[in-house]
Amino acid sequence: MALTSGIGPGPQLPASVTEQAGGRSPLESVVLVVALALLTVGAIVVVKRWRMRRIAWLVPVLLAVLTCAAGVNSYVGYVRSFDDFGRLLMLASGGNGDAEPAAPAEPDPVPGGVRVADVSLPDPGLGVPTGRTRVLLPPGYDDPAHAGERYPVVYLVHGYPSGGPDDWLGPGGAVQTLQALADARATRPMIVVAVDATAGTGTDWECLNVPGGPQLESYLTTTVPREIDARFRTLPDRGDRAIGGMSGGAFCALNLGLRNQNTYSVVLASEPYDDPGTTLLDGHPDLLRANTPREYLPTLQVTQPLAVMLHAGVVAHSDVDLANRLGDQLAARGATVAVRAEPGEWHTWRTARIGLPYLLAFAAENFTAGPRNPS
Repeated sequence: MALTSGIGPGPQLPASVTEQAGGRSPLESVVLVVALALLTVGAIVVVKRWRMRRIAWLVPVLLAVLTCAAGVNSYVGYVRSFDDFGRLLMLASGGNGDAEPAAPAEPDPVPGGVRVADVSLPDPGLGVPTGRTRVLLPPGYDDPAHAGERYPVVYLVHGYPSGGPDDWLGPGGAVQTLQALADARATRPMIVVAVDATAGTGTDWECLNVPGGPQLESYLTTTVPREIDARFRTLPDRGDRAIGGMSGGAFCALNLGLRNQNTYSVVLASEPYDDPGTTLLDGHPDLLRANTPREYLPTLQVTQPLAVMLHAGVVAHSDVDLANRLGDQLAARGATVAVRAEPGEWHTWRTARIGLPYLLAFAAENFTAGPRNPS
């Protein structure tokens, strides 16, 4: 059972939802780690027994490397599919693992299931030339019976380094989580939008309006919600709009949500921090202070109803301490706050994936439209 602060435990969810979020794909399996370890030992025995040439030692060495990599991935949970593995190889080779495709295709709707739409939302005037965005449409969105229905929206920001919107679909498990919530009738239907906070460059801009660089805060608080509202059947109001993220994306969500309360009413921060920790604002001390929640939270004015859920892994003690401190500060400013800590988890994508259904359910409970279950 998860540990919680005294502020609020957050939502309770059925086992069918939580178990799918915490489940491991074959590439994350401990069985894979054990199998590779046994193959490594077997290869060493064979090479030694048959006194094979030195080049033959490459086989057990390679197997040992794969064993270590599988062990790390079993804990971190970043590579869940061969698509994830391909993006990782591209990043390792210096490419952009989330580069915008030449002709993005929209998958065929799955009857009764989540549909993922690829959209490009460039804003060159704000220094964002591409703006690849993944939009997760809830089950029933394409059903003619629901043609007049509008949906609240959760915007999710990826982490770093070299993150991108596909991270929420791969290691973040957003599609499976949205489907599981719908299948269990655990929340009202919602649209989930995974954004690109790198301005198409792979650079960690911390979602800031960078002097002489991309204006990511303006992009994510004006361009993106405006375009999503225009293209999809959203509830285009701050009371039905949330922003969330993990790690660096959690800082983005926290900072942008607090600074733009007219745009977002719910903030969802998994493994957050409260300092941009960047040199991008060097020479601009006022801008740095205005974008550092640690500095401005004690005097923050909460001008409209604001709900914040903070999430961290217990093993990452500093994350938990920070989440509790932020929770206390936000509650003191009048926000509705929940804090959740995952036992046995660290600062990883696996932690974010486990927390995502709780974050989405918290958003649903605090949207103006209310926590209606799907019909």
